[in-house]
Order: sequence, then C-alpha cells, then structure tokens
Amino acid sequence: MKLKGKTALVAGGGRGIGRCIALALAREGADIAVGDLVGENADSVRDEIKALRVNALACKVDLTKRVEVEQMVEKVLSQFGQLDILVNSAGWDKLEPFLESSEETWERILAVNFKSVLYTAKAVLPHMISRGSGKIVNISSDAGRVGSSWEAVYSGAKGAVIAFSKTLAREVARYKINVNVVCPG
Repeated sequence: MKLKGKTALVAGGGRGIGRCIALALAREGADIAVGDLVGENADSVRDEIKALRVNALACKVDLTKRVEVEQMVEKVLSQFGQLDILVNSAGWDKLEPFLESSEETWERILAVNFKSVLYTAKAVLPHMISRGSGKIVNISSDAGRVGSSWEAVYSGAKGAVIAFSKTLAREVARYKINVNVVCPG
C-alpha cells in the first residue's frame, strides 16, 4: 500500500491500536494527523511519525465534543490541504454488570465509542464528497458483534458503530467514498 501524497487523520491515535495504525500509515508515506484526548500521547506519536520523515500534526481533542472535532478537522485541512483517510479508533469502557452501572457511565461509553464516530464522519464527509474520494475506517470490537459479559453498554455502542458504518457506506458510495469497520476481538 503506497500512500505518498495522502493525508490521514487517526482519531484516538495517541496509544494502542490507533497509535499502531498511525505509524503503519506513516510508514506507507501518508501525512498523519493524530487526534487524542491526552495531548502528550498525540505529541509522542507525532514525534515518532516525524522520525520517519513524514509530515505529522498532533491535536489535543475531546472527540465527544462536536465543536472540538470540527476544529480539529479544520486544523488538519489548514495544515495539509486535504484529508483522504479517517480512522476512528477512540475507545473507552468500564467493566461492570449492567445493573450496577450508572447513567453517567452509559453516557461516557456511548459518547466515546459511538458519538465520536458520528462527529468525525460529519466533519470530514463534506470535504471528501467535494473531492470525490475518501476512506473511513471505524474501529469497533468483536463485542459489538456478539456481546461481552460485563460490557453491555460498550457492546451496544460498538454494535451501533457496525450498523452505522454499513449504512454510511451505502450512503456515500456514490461519491467514491469507502466506509469500513474493523472488529478486533
């Protein structure tokens, strides 16, 4: 896969799977923007990418806040002039039986794991549509396909990512935009 001349935004790219994806895309030549709640994590990955002699941008962003997501996308477009690939890799969970979980926990799980995907897609799609191309890869979870004990709300949120990705793929295919979902398990 050769990505020279492409720009990728990895939301939730400061650690874990997101970090690995950001580095892999950089090794293929893509310019990379890393968005993460923890600014130091985004900065660290940016520095690793720059060591590969690839352009990189770090964005401290709360992906559960629509306005911050929109500002991040504007910053990426301002610096790189284009956005070809979006990877949504943010995730958060709290393992506990559903009956012991609080509404506050549900809301955080839904915001980080599902609403952030909605916000980033809504922010990048107008640009991708105007260019007539784009790739969106949403990282879900095997829990979203089959459920997982003590992760009822997380499983539901990741299931929502799967259904949303399939539906969005149908909606934007006419613009030559691919939407895929990956379910690590």
